[in-house]
Parts: sequence; C-alpha cells; structure tokens
Amino acid sequence: MADRRHYELVKFVRSRARQNFRTAVHYTGDDWEVIYRRDDLSDERSQRRSGGIVERVREREPLREPDSPFGTFESCVELYEGGVFMVVKESPTAGVVVSLEREAAQNLAGFVIACERVLDEDVDTIGR
Repeated sequence: MADRRHYELVKFVRSRARQNFRTAVHYTGDDWEVIYRRDDLSDERSQRRSGGIVERVREREPLREPDSPFGTFESCVELYEGGVFMVVKESPTAGVVVSLEREAAQNLAGFVIACERVLDEDVDTIGR
C-alpha cells in the first residue's frame, strides 16, 4: 500500500525531527499501515492506537468549505500537551498521519509545508 513517496517522507521527517519522530501511518479509504515506529515504542500499542486515530482522521471534516478562498484542504496539525499529530493529505481518502514529540513543534508551519512538498515532488517525478 505505501510506496516510495511515503518512505521518502519518513526519511525526510527522520532527518528533520530526529528523536522527536514517533510514528507514521499511511492510510487509504479502507486500509492503513504503520510505515515508521520509533524503536523504543511498543509495536502492539502502536498498532492498537493507530486504527482509532485513522478512523478519526477519515471522519474529520475540514473547517472551511471546499469552495473556500483558502483552496482545498491539504494538512492539519493537532498540538497536545505531550505531543503533536500532523495529517498530510494526499487525496480526500488517503494520507499520512505523523506523530511527533512536542519539541518538534518549533517552526511547525514550515515543517508541514516541507512534508507536503516531499509527497508532491515525488508525484511529479513519478509522472514523468
């Protein structure tokens, strides 16, 4: 299910967030898979939690209407006391959920935009 673009995103996030990168989960409309889990995190716990997180991401409605002057919904970030979730959308039904330590939230807007570019640039390359 995950392809080279998703693993390029994992590589990019690891290079930028380093020890603050917790997990990455690729999802589609009917499936999901953990594509990265930091070594010190429990695989069983990661699998159990990821399913619920993906279900909530799939059900999420963007704050703005599709015809908004802001354009189409691309990504979102949820900042918590103990961590950060970032959803980088690929399509209305697919994307990658990244979890990070709270320390990774410094300069987060630029980081999210850079992650979007990793997926977008690879699509451009594949299409050539």
